[in-house]
Amino acid sequence: MFDLVNKHRKFVQLLLALITLPFAFWGIDSYFRDAASTDEVARVGSSKITMQQLDTAMRERADQIRARQGGAVDARLFESPEFRQSVLNELVEQRLLLVESERLGIAANDVILRELIAQIPAFQENGKFSPAKYEQILRAQGMTPSAFEQNLRRDLTQQMLVSGVAATTQMSKTQLNQIIDAETQEREVATALVPASDYLKSVSVDDTAVRQFYESNARQFQVPERVKVSYVVLSDPKVVAKESENFSNMVYEQSDTFKDVAKALNLKVEESGWISSNGQGAQGVLANPKVLQAIFNPASLKDRRNSAAIEVAPNVLVSVRVSAYEPVSLRPFESVSGDIRNYLMRKAAVEKATAEGEAKLAELNAGKPVNVTWSASKSVSRLQPNGLSPDAMQRVSAVEAARFPAYAGGASGDGYALYKVSGVKAGAALSDEKRAQIGAAYQRFLQQADVVSLMVALRDRHPVKIAKRPEAETK
Repeated sequence: MFDLVNKHRKFVQLLLALITLPFAFWGIDSYFRDAASTDEVARVGSSKITMQQLDTAMRERADQIRARQGGAVDARLFESPEFRQSVLNELVEQRLLLVESERLGIAANDVILRELIAQIPAFQENGKFSPAKYEQILRAQGMTPSAFEQNLRRDLTQQMLVSGVAATTQMSKTQLNQIIDAETQEREVATALVPASDYLKSVSVDDTAVRQFYESNARQFQVPERVKVSYVVLSDPKVVAKESENFSNMVYEQSDTFKDVAKALNLKVEESGWISSNGQGAQGVLANPKVLQAIFNPASLKDRRNSAAIEVAPNVLVSVRVSAYEPVSLRPFESVSGDIRNYLMRKAAVEKATAEGEAKLAELNAGKPVNVTWSASKSVSRLQPNGLSPDAMQRVSAVEAARFPAYAGGASGDGYALYKVSGVKAGAALSDEKRAQIGAAYQRFLQQADVVSLMVALRDRHPVKIAKRPEAETK
């Protein structure tokens, strides 16, 4: 049955890694299906990405990051323009792949789709695919098999296009030898620092500069929109089996209260604390992406009515209603002015240290004596950086000199770092196993580079337009 899967085993394993549950229950289709909002944040060719699709994607990405980090994530990460832009870029790239796949007529066929689904452990019993379990899990997530398979087909179609490009990437033995020579080459390096702390007392920042930074970078100080909700949870399996339809009807028909459904089914009406649009503050069933999407649906925020019954797990139904709402706001200037002043002073001190460090580097390269305190020399290589940061190692590796010592430098978080390279020698020979590991790593790097080139080409073929509107900036 699995001849096709066996033939492309590595490819299928990659797909399984990309789409492990709960991946596809709210995958790309949830971003791209028609949304209630027509507020457009981007367009790929003639295909648009809406504000609601972006907000959904941001909440789901935030949930993924929290899950990986055990919930210990600074909420400001999810409020930053950089986070928003990163998620939007991913949506644009996914849409580019779909649009190009349609242009080329690429689509995953039914055979590999069925065989791939059959291999997903969550849908198996005793090591075999179970149609009943398949439908049960999808139903618990509010999806039908046809909708799930449409999502999966899209994921698979995108991966077919990407894998087709990556499969053409090849690295020669000569290239591998050159890479290994560069990776193992050893350099004797001493370091010195022009510390920014030496200049903190000599810099000052006036109130006007602090206020100007606050006003020019307002997005950094935004508090996302947030809500409080009332909600009821029906979770007794026996009651769910008998009363799920009644629960759904009552929360819909009496949409401004939970009083009657709570009395009829012996439920407790619960109240949440503040929940931000990025999911911060959501706990328990309220942290479910489908529940968050229902809460922050524009109609829910406006009408303050009960949501439809939402199945968040097998035999667990939830309905929510917004009870309080606060729109996007700015943190008061007084609460952040101290942090802004410290940031600007630190920035000015680093700039002074950098200017001094660059002057010292020029003098060193001109052969002039310079008053700096060098550390003891140590041997470093790209494989064994011996405490040097990636940026520092890059600067040291770029030094090419006919005579030594030779010098390099660059800004660091603590000021300006200087590097003295006093010698270069070939590194020790590597084992065949290590050479193979390096070869595989660089092969992946080259494949990624080719995929990046593909995305650049697709942006040329299918023009991407990003909306520049005030409401999109402050959402």
